[in-house]
Amino acid sequence: MRIAIMGAGGVGGYVGARLQAAGEDVAFLARGAHLAAMRRDGLRLESPQGNVHLPAVTASDDPKQIGVVDLVLFAVKLWDTEAAAASLAPLLAPRTRVLTLQNGIDSVEMIARHVPRAQVVAGAIYLSAFIGRPGVITTPGGFHRIVADACAGDPVMTAFYAACERAPGIDVTATTEVDRAIWEKFVGLAALSGATALLRSSMGPILAHPETAAFVKQLLDEGVAVAQAAGHAMPDGLVDTMLGRIASMPPTFRASMAEDLDKGRPLELKWLSGRMHGLGLQYGVPTPAHTAAYRGLVLFADGAPG
Repeated sequence: MRIAIMGAGGVGGYVGARLQAAGEDVAFLARGAHLAAMRRDGLRLESPQGNVHLPAVTASDDPKQIGVVDLVLFAVKLWDTEAAAASLAPLLAPRTRVLTLQNGIDSVEMIARHVPRAQVVAGAIYLSAFIGRPGVITTPGGFHRIVADACAGDPVMTAFYAACERAPGIDVTATTEVDRAIWEKFVGLAALSGATALLRSSMGPILAHPETAAFVKQLLDEGVAVAQAAGHAMPDGLVDTMLGRIASMPPTFRASMAEDLDKGRPLELKWLSGRMHGLGLQYGVPTPAHTAAYRGLVLFADGAPG
């Protein structure tokens, strides 16, 4: 199958590299120095599970140069969604599926403003990865799991799930409860992003201090309360389960929003801590921790001030 990676940063670059290494026909949409390095030297993946070097990759900043594909893996930052989705037309045929691996709970709705809703597939990814330097994707390890709508009987999605099964370093789950999966990730990621960005720290030191560890738990508790108020039932014991997962992550783990903050880039704050803050107001659920994270970072939402 032909696969286009819309947004070849940490998430898109990682998944695309794994799929191409497993034999799939992958094209990467990127820009700037990262694109130039990929065209010159290929794409490298640095991982505790083993490094990968793809000496030749198809990479462009123009979807017209890629042409129609079977599947678009949509992995741009949320603040770039509208522009990226509006550029998808040259990649699309009626059979094409657009699988979003973005954060938050608003991705499908935003993409569907530009792509027929029936062609958009909801998904979530659990992965820490970032551009270590142009042409190089770095991951500290930990989770590398995709959860997406099963789309029973859809040949494109069936082929994609089979491709992931052949690709080392990708765990995939096809679910009939994708909405619940997306909200569960939203609860967890909003907490991790808010904590690591606001506290300017990786998770190891945060969990090692009782006050900051309590802050993470408060963020999770608030997220569960918001989800339930919005009509999305969360499993019993979810917060304890998530705390156990977080504790199993590498101590150097930081959410991508913390990486973006360090580099002076725009943040996904509006769709994570800001979304929790807004939903709390909408449903009358107190969210003091998420509100603190949102207000403490809002001056940096569009990139470094000045």
